[in-house]
Amino acid sequence: MPEKIKYSLFIATANIRDAGTDATVKVQLIGEKGKSPEIELNKPGNDFEQGDSDIYDIEIDDIGDLQQVRFFHDNGGAQPGWCLGHLAIRWMKEEGMTITTQWWSPELGNVTGTALLKVDGSLFGLPQQITVTGVWLARDSGGIDKTFPLRTDGRKEHIIPLF
Repeated sequence: MPEKIKYSLFIATANIRDAGTDATVKVQLIGEKGKSPEIELNKPGNDFEQGDSDIYDIEIDDIGDLQQVRFFHDNGGAQPGWCLGHLAIRWMKEEGMTITTQWWSPELGNVTGTALLKVDGSLFGLPQQITVTGVWLARDSGGIDKTFPLRTDGRKEHIIPLF
């Protein structure tokens, strides 16, 4: 039976107007030994709303060293476009007496959008044009299917003593 690896995906939707989506969002992890199935990211409630962040835990067969992550959606719902604002992936792998924890975050680029400024927790004033970190997954902004190459942010090894 193949070894299973648990991945935690930390996903944030950008906090600019129309960044949230009603579409069904899926992910696929691509590694040196293969790729995961296409996995729907869905929790109770309304996922991928403007300014929201969440953690999705998935467990898949070992695909080797992570090389890419692919996000895509079905372009469904009243507002299908989505602006991914932040992504980090963390996983752990046990090998003998060593547990390796790794995390990964792709370069997303910058997007410009409209937002209201908050003052003392309240929205205030007219909408302002701002630039934030993110990437659009929308038909009119380069497509609904994007793959991001690996950029390893960190690796930490823990030695487990034998008792």
